[in-house]
Amino acid sequence: MNYAEFMVLLAENPLTYSGALIVVLPAYLWLFRKQINSFFDPLFFTVVFTAFAATDVVFLWWLDQIDTRYFVQFLSTEAAFILGVALFRSAKCRKNAFVRVGAEAKRYLVVWHGGERRFLIVLYVLSAVIFVVTQGVTYAVRGIPILYASRLEYYSVGGGIGTLDRVLNITWFISCYLLMYCVATKVRIPRAFHFLVGTSLVGSAILSGAKSTFIALLFAIFYFRFLRRGDPARSTFDVFLAKLQKVVFIFSIVAAVFVICVQAVSSDPAVVIQTLYVRFASSGDTYFMAYPEHVVDMISSKGGFLAVFGNLLAPFRIVHYEDMPESLGFQIHRIIFGYDDFTGPNARHNVFGLVYFGQIGSMLFSLLLGMSVGFIRNSLSTFVRVGSAAEPLYVFLAISCVSAPVDFTAVMKDVVSMITVVPVLYTMAALVCLASTAQATLTCRERLLLE
Repeated sequence: MNYAEFMVLLAENPLTYSGALIVVLPAYLWLFRKQINSFFDPLFFTVVFTAFAATDVVFLWWLDQIDTRYFVQFLSTEAAFILGVALFRSAKCRKNAFVRVGAEAKRYLVVWHGGERRFLIVLYVLSAVIFVVTQGVTYAVRGIPILYASRLEYYSVGGGIGTLDRVLNITWFISCYLLMYCVATKVRIPRAFHFLVGTSLVGSAILSGAKSTFIALLFAIFYFRFLRRGDPARSTFDVFLAKLQKVVFIFSIVAAVFVICVQAVSSDPAVVIQTLYVRFASSGDTYFMAYPEHVVDMISSKGGFLAVFGNLLAPFRIVHYEDMPESLGFQIHRIIFGYDDFTGPNARHNVFGLVYFGQIGSMLFSLLLGMSVGFIRNSLSTFVRVGSAAEPLYVFLAISCVSAPVDFTAVMKDVVSMITVVPVLYTMAALVCLASTAQATLTCRERLLLE
């Protein structure tokens, strides 16, 4: 079933889809109620879009467009994923990290400013400089991303452009997160530098044409504030961040509506709402393309191990890219439309697991995937000190991991970016810190000798 056929089916049965959505959306929000920490939590957005996607499956099954075995497999894998996440106690359910002792506040899980202040300042400056230079190089070599048909096309060429994408992916986030840290802790860096960095980050987000970049900013602000919840020393900067969250969220909505108006060539509110409704319903494109007419059974099931770990191994040449299985989205697109266009739906964990591991294996895959997300979000945070060098990396991973049920391969690419870029970046920052410390010690000794 292609997009046009699904839209026709949706237009013919709007009440059926709406009724299913009224049941499914509250059910998902209730099941994840203990895991969602805030309206701005990345998991909340994932749950909402997942609910719309799940409604497609219920809708298609109710209209007898898919076999019951696919419907049961979908339900079982969704239940396995939710169970996997729920096995780890939510961070917000743990006792507050701050306890008051007399007039002082001490932390027993994380430590405010964990002794790496100088390192984080150097890391911020270094990351920001590398980001600006790298972004300038990509613009000079490839032009402006927003002028391309897709981000995939922009970074699909050789010549190291893919590597630059990994560098930008990490340095953009670290620069953004540590900008908030430096402002909150009032480090002695000229405001002009902060302004330049902030302008570069926002400008890059706009020119990239990727709405997800602004969403990443929204999530970064959420985690920065969430990790410092209960801190009695929270300043007026936290109030500013709270307002900025709302501004970024509203801006993202306005931008999305504007794009819809342009694409629909209409400013009629009814048309905009209808188009937006269809966009949300299309969140389950993997399902209405793979389940009807047994398309999922036509996809090659060879190379399950490489389908999972290939994106982690190939960049290090442990396996060759040509040995990796073709993207499920590409295969589904070819089966549906009869030609290659190097595009396709994201391989959600239900379909991904069914293709490579079968009915029973897909349940185990979804369970392990849910456990991974639950561990990263809920348990890993107990080992991360606020104000430590690990904090930005944890937040980056925590934001990325919630995409696992939607696009598992995208998370693996983020992991590769961390493995390849972070060690070099952190080593450079550490060397600068050591050099500056040695220089300061030498200067101090010289002063003592002069005295």
